[in-house]
Amino acid sequence: MRERRKGLRYSANFRVFFPEFNMWGHTSNISLDGCYVAVDSSMTVGFINDLLIELPVVGVIALKGYVQHLGKTKSGVGIQLVQVRFEPDQSEYYSLYLRFLKGMSQLKEIRENYLELVKQDRLKLCTLPSESGKVEIT
Repeated sequence: MRERRKGLRYSANFRVFFPEFNMWGHTSNISLDGCYVAVDSSMTVGFINDLLIELPVVGVIALKGYVQHLGKTKSGVGIQLVQVRFEPDQSEYYSLYLRFLKGMSQLKEIRENYLELVKQDRLKLCTLPSESGKVEIT
């Protein structure tokens, strides 16, 4: 099957709310064009949705998208985001989302740099303390 995605996807676990369905979900990945939302859904392909997505540091933004595809077990939906230019606030939310995604690529690069330094034994990979309170540096 040929890959139809245009943009780079990032693994991301962000909370999502669909007001029309009073339904919560969470993303498993996001891109400039859309996102996949894990949600028990009765939505149908082509249905246009309002969705609220909680972006770290930024906060909750309102977007619009249509259901591009359903998950294999209807446990999720692939949403293609749309920018509705005649709704000024929606256009601004979309702009914020695009700016956030550009930042995601920088964070990915920073993470890759960190892991490369670990691989070169120039840094140790740190983790947060376990419940026992012990700090681990590998």
